[in-house]
Amino acid sequence: MLACLLVAAPLSGLPADPDADLRVKRPPHERLIEQIESERLQFQRDLARREEACLKRFFSSRCLDEIRAEHLKRMREFDLRKETELQALRDIDAEIRTRNRSRRAEKKTEAGS
Repeated sequence: MLACLLVAAPLSGLPADPDADLRVKRPPHERLIEQIESERLQFQRDLARREEACLKRFFSSRCLDEIRAEHLKRMREFDLRKETELQALRDIDAEIRTRNRSRRAEKKTEAGS
C-alpha cells in the first residue's frame, strides 16, 4: 500500500513523503512490542494459575519461591526485548528529525542565496 502512495503522490500533485523509507520500518517494531506485551500477559496468567496450585499445597514456600524467581527472570527478559524495540523506534524517529533539520537548513541556504 505504501508503494502505491509513493507512486501515486507524484502523479496526484501531492508531494511525496521524503521519509517514507524510514516510516516503513516502524510497523514491524510496533507489532513486536504488541507481541511482547501479549506474551507478558499470557505469562502472568499462567503464573497466577501456577501460584494458585502452589497455595493449595501444605508446604508451598519452595514452590512459591521458584515462581517468584521465574517471574523476576522473565519480566527482565520481556523488559529487555521491549526496550530493544523501543530503542529501534527512537532511532528511526531521530533519523527522521535529522533529515528534517537538514532539509530546513537547505531551504534556508537556498532562500538566503
